[in-house]
Amino acid sequence: MKYGVQLYSLRETAGRDGAEEVLRRVSEAGYDGVEFAGFYGKTPEEMKALLEKYRLVGISAHIRPEAIEESLPFIDALGIKYVFIPWVGVAEFEEPEKYAALIESTKKAKAILDARGVGFGYHNHAHEFENGRDYVGKILKDVDGLKAELDVFWATVAGLDAVEKMRELKGKLSFVHIKEAAKENAREAAQPVVGEGAVDMPAVFDEANRQGIEWAVLEVEKFPCGEEEYLRRSLENMKKFGK
Repeated sequence: MKYGVQLYSLRETAGRDGAEEVLRRVSEAGYDGVEFAGFYGKTPEEMKALLEKYRLVGISAHIRPEAIEESLPFIDALGIKYVFIPWVGVAEFEEPEKYAALIESTKKAKAILDARGVGFGYHNHAHEFENGRDYVGKILKDVDGLKAELDVFWATVAGLDAVEKMRELKGKLSFVHIKEAAKENAREAAQPVVGEGAVDMPAVFDEANRQGIEWAVLEVEKFPCGEEEYLRRSLENMKKFGK
């Protein structure tokens, strides 16, 4: 298994110190690659040079379907192999006209990515699963070949067993977002170091290995300690679980 970081996690560092400092921290902590959430105003060539400098793989990116075409120079230059829809609000699922537009744009984007051999999928939050919903299952059913990137934190916040959801998604699960959940007030509290919270991370990694999932992608929204310490300690635990 390989280990990456969703760069949204380091948005404050990026805003303060820039893209190169973000990639330096990820590299020095020992990760193999990154998942982009924007490209920091760099050109594709500039970003490729930074990835090469810090020996990182640009494995994936979070991009809305309607922004795929304008992002192709980055997808192509960086060798990105997977793209995930980062967010769809409840209204886009529940209002027929909005949902029809979402499905149309998603199918169009998928065709473009298919032609490049790039996988396309959906990244969840909690609202897709709350109140008896399964909007992830809905969009995966309505767009043939669309995959999932299950965020185990948000699945937990929604009241699901993250490992059971991984099993339900078998065959459609490309990546797992490794995001820990606090044992109390998980939605609002800082995320603990991976393996020190409410998510059964050993079981998550066991299931990921059973399904042959190649990448575990760390994400954190609220750090409980310094960023560099968090990256290092979380990776140490993930490597233990991922064996």
